[in-house]
Amino acid sequence: MLSGLLPQLFKYIDEKLLAEWNALIIKGVHMSNLEETMSFEESSLDIYSDEFEEIFDEKILKDLTRAYLDVVEPIFGSVGKKGGGAETSEGGVAVENDELKEYVLDYMPIAEPLLTSLCHLMTYKDSISCVRAVQLCARILPNLIKREGLREFVGKGLLTSALHALNDGYHKEFHPVIVSLITDIYIELRPFSPVPFETFSNLSNMNYEKLQKFEAELSQATESRKRKVVVKKFLEGITGVSKGEWFKIPTTKNQNTSSKKQLVGNYVKPKIGVLDVVDDPEQVGLVDLFE
Repeated sequence: MLSGLLPQLFKYIDEKLLAEWNALIIKGVHMSNLEETMSFEESSLDIYSDEFEEIFDEKILKDLTRAYLDVVEPIFGSVGKKGGGAETSEGGVAVENDELKEYVLDYMPIAEPLLTSLCHLMTYKDSISCVRAVQLCARILPNLIKREGLREFVGKGLLTSALHALNDGYHKEFHPVIVSLITDIYIELRPFSPVPFETFSNLSNMNYEKLQKFEAELSQATESRKRKVVVKKFLEGITGVSKGEWFKIPTTKNQNTSSKKQLVGNYVKPKIGVLDVVDDPEQVGLVDLFE
């Protein structure tokens, strides 16, 4: 039953979330962090105003996105209270779900839409969803890399999405976590595949000499912290500007409302190579889920 339901469910929810986030980006994002969300909840905005409706819709979309992660995360294990399992650095306990995790990753009709959605979750304008998706991908990275059929996805789709997230000032607070995932992907996958090298070669202002120098420096860094420094420095060099100038979101002010972030251009679905999903979600039979 799961083999028939889950592929369609994951695919449909991913397509619907992507469409809703596209629409939100076109309108403009109001809340850039948790503090602004809490400020909205405590505000005295007119509930019948257009601004209130837009902010409320944005909050609902973020809640739905996080709820989807609430469903996905337990598939690969979760961090719970003490009482069983291995203790984590945060003081919780890692509860593994190996049998289900192995089944999902081995059965491509489920793995494809699920992993595709993780790529998208990293790039939405919701830092909580982004960092949760990044941390989840970091946890399952060894399981992905050991599967030869998923290595191209890791080195192209997953790495590209992480780079998109890093290149977004909206997630600036969590850039260290994103850099950590990018570093792990490159370090762990590069011995098995040239795809990470090829993905980096497609970055702006990149050439073969820069990549050769980067890999030489990376190979000499024996500690995790030093490797992350090498990656961060390398990515700074690509932008051609200092870190403080990497990511700036222009702001405009409406005459009768508070400042509102305007994100220029359409939100573009990241390319994910072999795991792209192009089927029509209307065929899934869940068309009323988000209505």
